[in-house]
Amino acid sequence: MLPEKIVDKFEHETDKKLDTQSKHKIFDGFKNNKTINEVLDKTTIMTLHDLINKHIISYVNGVVRSGKESQLFWAVDKNGKDIALKIYLVSTSSFKKRASYILGDPRFSKIRKGTRNLVYLWAKKEFRNLIQCVERAIPSTKPIYVTKNILVMEFVGKNGVPEKTLVEAEVSQKDYESTISLIKRLYKEAKLVHGDLSEFNIFKTENGLMLFDLASGVDIHHPNAHEFLKRDINNISKFFVKRGLTVANPADIFELVTK
Repeated sequence: MLPEKIVDKFEHETDKKLDTQSKHKIFDGFKNNKTINEVLDKTTIMTLHDLINKHIISYVNGVVRSGKESQLFWAVDKNGKDIALKIYLVSTSSFKKRASYILGDPRFSKIRKGTRNLVYLWAKKEFRNLIQCVERAIPSTKPIYVTKNILVMEFVGKNGVPEKTLVEAEVSQKDYESTISLIKRLYKEAKLVHGDLSEFNIFKTENGLMLFDLASGVDIHHPNAHEFLKRDINNISKFFVKRGLTVANPADIFELVTK
């Protein structure tokens, strides 16, 4: 069981008021080394505490979005700037299905067994993919820090509300062309294939489209890279067709990207 002073300090610094029932659940979880709300297991709490001590984050406001593999938190850094914490769930079994996105990627030759190790590697993988995009000035969320199952990034939005994604926004022919351009630049310049691209993981901002959720991204030399690329192109094409826009033949787009 964690020392009470450590838990108290974390709760104080994140400025979160938990009711008595929630506190009991957290302590019970620590005692039995279980996961609380699928995210706050003992190791994750200690990792968050370490991020506070390193002055990477100041406090956490709350959950922004939840998914099968991760939860996104709205946090604040030491300068009062909004940042995002993507905490990958160590209790989920879905990461076992993601092994094919790592095996064969020349950047990751050593893979330790165990779900937790796979989750940690998945977080590092997204961090590295985002770094490759930033280095080539490809519009994407900027990574700040990664440790274990926590990825720290810029917060794309205002006051804890993320920017709209393509599926949430009005889209135009220009947006389709910009999306194809992002796919091409990702392949040609960052040497990556997104691997899970859809209308749900592209922000539409005042400055244009922006990619996020790049954990599935693979090196273009990955044995399944072209299959993933074809799927990305098909997904995006179907979305824009549903919105009543004209799209090019996906096969032609594939040739344009890879030639």
